[in-house]
Amino acid sequence: MDDLDLNITQQDLTRLTPGEQQQLQNFVQVQVQRAQIQKNIHDITEMCFKKCVTGTISSGKLAGKEDSCMANCVDRFLDTNTVILKHLETLRARQ
Repeated sequence: MDDLDLNITQQDLTRLTPGEQQQLQNFVQVQVQRAQIQKNIHDITEMCFKKCVTGTISSGKLAGKEDSCMANCVDRFLDTNTVILKHLETLRARQ
């Protein structure tokens, strides 16, 4: 795979048909959204882990208290995110 040249020039893009350009744009948007989702999952996991896991994980499992704390932390984060998104949608609709 090292021999594969993945550099795309502006000239390469102009050779694409409008339909191909749209497909490429859609593909890039999906990849950006996936990357953002992965980053959000990582951030949530890290935040909740730091908050909930106080000891070491020697058995390969979280302690009961840590497990429920993680679940609650993620649930509250998602609930908060949903409320914020709904509020932003309301503000956008008013404009």
